[in-house]
Amino acid sequence: MSAETGTAPFAMRTVLVMAVLGTVAFLAFLLLGAYGEDLQPAQRPGNHALATSAVGFAGAAELVRQVQGSVQMVRREGDLGTRSVLVVTLSPGTDPDAIDKLLKHRAELPTILVLPKWLTTPRRDKPAWVSSFGTMPTEMAERQIAKLTKARISETPGGLRTISGEGLDPVYVDTPDDDVEPILTDANGKLLAARMGERPLILVADPDLLDNQGLKTLAAAERAMQLFGAFDDWPVAFDLTLHGFTQSPNLLKLAFEAPFLPLTLCLIVAALLAGWHAMLRFGPALHEARGIAFGKRMIAENGAALLRLAGRRHRTGDRYAALIREAAASATGAPANLPPEALDAYLDRLDKNGEPFTAMAARADHAQDTRALLDAARALYQWKRTVTREH
Repeated sequence: MSAETGTAPFAMRTVLVMAVLGTVAFLAFLLLGAYGEDLQPAQRPGNHALATSAVGFAGAAELVRQVQGSVQMVRREGDLGTRSVLVVTLSPGTDPDAIDKLLKHRAELPTILVLPKWLTTPRRDKPAWVSSFGTMPTEMAERQIAKLTKARISETPGGLRTISGEGLDPVYVDTPDDDVEPILTDANGKLLAARMGERPLILVADPDLLDNQGLKTLAAAERAMQLFGAFDDWPVAFDLTLHGFTQSPNLLKLAFEAPFLPLTLCLIVAALLAGWHAMLRFGPALHEARGIAFGKRMIAENGAALLRLAGRRHRTGDRYAALIREAAASATGAPANLPPEALDAYLDRLDKNGEPFTAMAARADHAQDTRALLDAARALYQWKRTVTREH
């Protein structure tokens, strides 16, 4: 029965389009899996440097970007030791233990800690905005920094918050006249921000000095840059780890970044070449052959292979000699009831000029290796052809 020929279910162009779309979709899936955290909406309201609400600090971050050219957003705990002035903005619900843990990473590095003030709730009509329903009690702000200092937070009649306490000093900056003057004080000289002695840490009591609603004038922006410049010309970074933007290590993301990006590209090219090779292979796919074929010949070959693997081929000489004995006896008309000794004597007399049969059979039976067995088997075969006239 002849095999029926049929047409392919899909055209080659359709297959190519499906392969290209599948490849692009797979790569897009990998990229989204690697950078999904970076693509999450960052405009949720809060007291962080990505928030554009009134109490957010996106304006301060943009101000630093415009003045210094760039600004760093710290999203990982491993990056808290960055060699920058780290601006840490607190929320009313920030855990004091988390603040203490963060500042341990910044023991010898300049840090600006901005205390919270406003109590807000997100607006439903505009998710990036907030509505204020009052200010945070000063006692709560004091408890947030209780592990750092016993400072007291006070609120002036004008609504500004000041800080005072033992070991707190004014923040001094250089003026254009080469004088050193304190900044961030109210009309009565009380500190709106203070430096903790010799430690490179500034506590900002009133967040309106840096938040979006406070940076609405040029003077406020200049005052904010003076505060950032209190530690000379260090670059400025903003912390996001305390606001739920912490990013865990992503092994898939590492595959698309240096120094592993070249290896990833090589693997992608190799996969594409393998697919192209599979599409352009010559001829139809070969069917897998049977492990054990049919027929007596294959049984013999498999048996020989087993003997070869076991290293016992040279021990089969006696069996071959017995086959030759039976074939020669049958072909020369030897009596059927002869004992084995008489049959061997009969076979030895068949070829008076050559080697006796029993001698060749003994050599085959006592062969020590495959070469000796082949020599004896070849001699027995030639003897059989001679005595049976199989020339």
